[in-house]
Amino acid sequence: MTSTDLRVRVRNGPAVAHYPPGATLGPRVLPCFEFVWMLTGRASWRRTGDDPVTHELRPGQLLLTRPGVREHYTWDPDRPCTHAYVTFYVDDPGPLGPPEAWPLVRDLATDPLPALCRYLLRTGEPRTAQVLAWLLDLFVAGPLPDPADDLPEHVDRLVDHLRAAWSDGVCRPLELAELAAAAHVSPGHLARLFRERYGRGPVGAVELVRLARAAVLLERSNLSVAAVAAACGFVNAFHFSRRFRQAYGCAPRDYRADRPADPLDPVRRAGLFPVARRLLADRP
Repeated sequence: MTSTDLRVRVRNGPAVAHYPPGATLGPRVLPCFEFVWMLTGRASWRRTGDDPVTHELRPGQLLLTRPGVREHYTWDPDRPCTHAYVTFYVDDPGPLGPPEAWPLVRDLATDPLPALCRYLLRTGEPRTAQVLAWLLDLFVAGPLPDPADDLPEHVDRLVDHLRAAWSDGVCRPLELAELAAAAHVSPGHLARLFRERYGRGPVGAVELVRLARAAVLLERSNLSVAAVAAACGFVNAFHFSRRFRQAYGCAPRDYRADRPADPLDPVRRAGLFPVARRLLADRP
């Protein structure tokens, strides 16, 4: 599902409302949907009727109210408050399902939800509807999980150790004993865990990540093959070329000339993308 599956029309906003201490609104009934997120202060939102609900709003939360809901706001009695809002119609929810089943509140703790809210306040037509549709999509379905969050504990520790070892920019190979010590398991146990999960041992898995970095450098730099080999921890260009050919099916110079594959394709196929992303994409 994508935001292009949704048909959204903006009614009012996005905008920021400013309130003196103790201000109230409602009860009122909206004819449309409304996103509300606090910028400063706090507020109490109350839904009345057959299924009453009260929610304390604070910065870092996103509220979605529905058409036909009878609602009431009370803002912080002790200080001024501001909140952002946008009202809109959903002509076709697409695969999101019935609005009655959509969440009421989500925390703005996971990108890109907070970035989209900030962008809504800066953008103008016609992009407002596009950004709003994407925000609604992610609000209802939930942000995609970060695959790096699913790394087993021993792999997570190993990755942290590698990041420290590579902090000078050279992706050196590490011996199995050092990798196992970093993961807090025995070398034999670590090898079994990696082969079960990734189809290769930990030393081979780390080498594949180093080769992925090399492929990116071949594609996106003028460094010589020897310089790429050195940056990725290979003892010489000959050894690097042999290992690169085994992973990518061609020599480094041919890869640079023809770019026959996504540089991360081998790590994706091995199930190592979350590891590679932590070691490469997240590096400063």
